Amino acid sequence: MAARIYMFLIFFTEIFFIDRGVFGHRIITVANYNIWNVMFQWDTRKQFIAEMVRADANDQRNQLTELQELIPQYRHLVYHPVAMVTPPLGRREPPGWEMEGLGLLSKHPIIMSHVVNLTVGKGSVDSNRRVVLHVQVDINGDELDLTVVHLSYDKTQQCQNAIDVINYIASMGSERSVLLGDFNAYNDFPWPVNGIMKGSFDQGGSCHASRNFQPQGSNQGYGFVDAWVTVNGNSLGYTFSNMPEPGLVSRPDRILVSVTGLQVMSAEIHGDGKIYQQKYSLQNKWQRLKTAFWMAKETTYGPRFKYTCHQDCGPHGSCRCGVCVKGGDQNNCELPFCYECDTEHYNSLILIGVLYATTVIFILYILVKTLLIRCFVRTRRLSRVLFLCSNRTLGLFVIALMIVLYFITVSSLGDTLETVNGRITEEMFPSDHMMVATKLKLTYR
Repeated sequence: MAARIYMFLIFFTEIFFIDRGVFGHRIITVANYNIWNVMFQWDTRKQFIAEMVRADANDQRNQLTELQELIPQYRHLVYHPVAMVTPPLGRREPPGWEMEGLGLLSKHPIIMSHVVNLTVGKGSVDSNRRVVLHVQVDINGDELDLTVVHLSYDKTQQCQNAIDVINYIASMGSERSVLLGDFNAYNDFPWPVNGIMKGSFDQGGSCHASRNFQPQGSNQGYGFVDAWVTVNGNSLGYTFSNMPEPGLVSRPDRILVSVTGLQVMSAEIHGDGKIYQQKYSLQNKWQRLKTAFWMAKETTYGPRFKYTCHQDCGPHGSCRCGVCVKGGDQNNCELPFCYECDTEHYNSLILIGVLYATTVIFILYILVKTLLIRCFVRTRRLSRVLFLCSNRTLGLFVIALMIVLYFITVSSLGDTLETVNGRITEEMFPSDHMMVATKLKLTYR
């Protein structure tokens, strides 16, 4: 099974607070989020992701630039594509969406960025390219090194990835560093992450370094702590899978903080889906309806592709008219053979759209007429020209029009609405990972 490499969202906010009578302690917020490619209505999910970022205080299209438009205070951006995604059955994606990789958003200026390839082991079941994205940020004169990773899901290769990361971190010589990302950590295989934190591997563990490997430690100024564990102790802090099945079972998403230059103040997890479901359910359905409309238009004017979804819908859903529909994975349809978004449905959508717009115009007309009637009460001739019908007559007409609209919609678009409403459970989560956020205090020797 091929692993997917996603972009990580790391953001910074700076505040000043009073601590034990000492003024000017500098606090930064760092968050790590696997934003799940463009799965399941990205146009809706990005609104919620941006909202989470706000709560925690380029011409080519990609997910980071779209988030940046929603949170413009994060003016600084680094994005490094790592892998190209082959669209299902030749589907052509919007420019920029065919790439997956690592990225960073920051309120503070980015001084430099650097990418290092991680070793891909011979014979490894994971053939995906893995990299380290190193970024240095200027926080009002203080430098902060951030290293973003997405380690292999293959345990053997994960050990080699850990060795590469240790070697690179040691070569940086940073006094203030944060290492974060998706470590693909397993509950029964802690040695790669533990090795990265210590700079060396336990002799009794399952990761074994080569003879040329130079272990690191406190004597070399090396060492990291897990932000979540530092604050929350033995609390599980699971971040994957943020789905009904299999549920939260592991903690691959970590923020590791250097023992020098930084102090962990807090660590939290966000994005379990409850707020997303409450606030964005209607918007999600609206996006699904728009997608079905565009697929109907595509069918009418000659489809340029067959498979209509940006991704595979998994075992619980089928792709129909550009959206994933519940009921198993055996009901996929390809253009122009999706009956709920064919030419007839496109014409019906246009007609119903015009009728709904007419209804809205009549309602607005009644409201305006009510507000302005007093202005023309003395000018009867002008009143007769502007207000030919009474509000009662107009109201009855609007009610009749709405009843007709309802029956037309149900009779001609019932199957389309069934597709729009037939969401799989996975779609109502902002990501299959949770967001980890930590507040760090900059310290000085």
